[in-house]
Amino acid sequence: MSKSNFIHSFFNGCKRSLADAVRANKIKLIVTFMFVLVAISTGIFVAIKCHYNFSLGRLQEINLDNFYSGVAASSSAFFQRCISLVVNFALLTGLAFSPVLYPLACALFIYRGYLFGLNFTLIFIFYGFGSFFSAILIILPCQLITLFAMIMYFIVLQKINCNLARFGRCECNRLMFIIFGFVLFILLNLAETILLCALSGKVILVI
Repeated sequence: MSKSNFIHSFFNGCKRSLADAVRANKIKLIVTFMFVLVAISTGIFVAIKCHYNFSLGRLQEINLDNFYSGVAASSSAFFQRCISLVVNFALLTGLAFSPVLYPLACALFIYRGYLFGLNFTLIFIFYGFGSFFSAILIILPCQLITLFAMIMYFIVLQKINCNLARFGRCECNRLMFIIFGFVLFILLNLAETILLCALSGKVILVI
């Protein structure tokens, strides 16, 4: 099989596995998204209620001090966020090998949703309108896309593992899917870093 045919076959397998996983886990996905939405709302409420406590400030992998100083767009911040993503990725990959571990994965999604709601709100409380572009145009979509990608990665990988255990085969190569997921999360982090560098919170505040 040529390289182009292999890649084409892999992505076709990913599409089929994704469709299969969504069909088989509709209720699980709805429940997960509902819990994450509640977690985000809770984070927003806590931020408004307890915003005087600056130590609350950690936007997923972006510390609010770094956001204010512009360090959030630095290479060091990129690698810090990479470490956090790799840890989350490793946890989700391990948890996906058993259906009974879904509650633990859901707890991770809820935790990240809570942190997002908490610190996204704190950015506006601490830095006001000056943070608008960085927060709305960069951090909001990047963090939500990353969270969504984590949920879908876990659901699809769990379905792949289930099919391998039951039938001895699946439509998507498991190892390639794990590598693809890892690369995807790194690329999302890289895109966020580049965008923050191009339109950092510090620059907006100066303007």
